[in-house]
Amino acid sequence: MDTIAAPLLSLLRVGMRYPNGNLALQNLSFEVGTREFVSVLGPSGCGKSTALRLIAGLERPATGTLAWPAQGHAPELGFVFQESTLMPWTTVAHNVFLPLRLQGRTLASANATIAGALERVGLSHAAQAYPHELSGGMKMRASIARALVTRPRLLLMDEPFAALDEMTRLKLNDDLLAIQAEQGFAVVFVTHSVYESVYLADRVLVMGPPPGRIHGEIRIDAARPRGEAFRNSASYGEQCVAVSRALRRAVVGVGAESA
Repeated sequence: MDTIAAPLLSLLRVGMRYPNGNLALQNLSFEVGTREFVSVLGPSGCGKSTALRLIAGLERPATGTLAWPAQGHAPELGFVFQESTLMPWTTVAHNVFLPLRLQGRTLASANATIAGALERVGLSHAAQAYPHELSGGMKMRASIARALVTRPRLLLMDEPFAALDEMTRLKLNDDLLAIQAEQGFAVVFVTHSVYESVYLADRVLVMGPPPGRIHGEIRIDAARPRGEAFRNSASYGEQCVAVSRALRRAVVGVGAESA
């Protein structure tokens, strides 16, 4: 992982209000290094998804700055939502083709790229299937393939595995880490799960109740690649406890642990 001294993304004292006037984000500041995996952990309604939309350019901050120091402008981004958001009327291959079509590519010129993206997520056999023919895990794999088909430098993921069963979720965690190691993109990964955040991330950013800001940062001390040995290690358990305590402090206050 490259050091945070030359960040890919930098948010400084960002603030934003919802249309109803409620303050969504206030003094939100954090950085993401090139190739870094950052998990954002917090309760529902704390502004995690809003922060992702700001990074993606779908919303604009009212105050503060969002910058891309590594190259001076926004890089190619991929976005994976909690729901697969696949177009139900067309095939998996054509769903994956969508970002390339928006770039002006023809299907003929993109076929090899689409096939490579599907192969990387284990869906080569389902290229001509329709979304209603897929399991939940397969739909999410298709969504990941679509997000990565343009080879983005930053992948934004908004609780992508929350609705999946535990075994599928663990497998997709491992597959995501393998793809990131191979392709070298950075990740900002929103989750409610302490265990998932620790397993995946280089750093966990902890948010509390709204308005959204970072209440704590925990660097995860674990070598890569990660796997079952790390999940079963004492170190993993200890770091999950540390992150859980940080989340509790952020949500209910510093004195909560002694309550």
